[in-house]
Amino acid sequence: MTLKEQIMKVLRSRKFWVLVVALLSAAGGYCTGELEIWELLKVVIASLAVYSTGIAIEDAGLKLGQTGRGQDGK
Repeated sequence: MTLKEQIMKVLRSRKFWVLVVALLSAAGGYCTGELEIWELLKVVIASLAVYSTGIAIEDAGLKLGQTGRGQDGK
């Protein structure tokens, strides 16, 4: 898969756009004074953790599908 294809795949990902919205919302909260810097950092770290966990689960599912294992583990 080329770099361009990888970027296009990420840009079509709902997980990516949820991450972008979460980060923009956190930045907006900080800019309006509703969030302090430590709260902003917590939101950023939590958002990135959720995104990376979602990607890991997706990759594990793809890997399981490629090995031919079904729900019964066979």
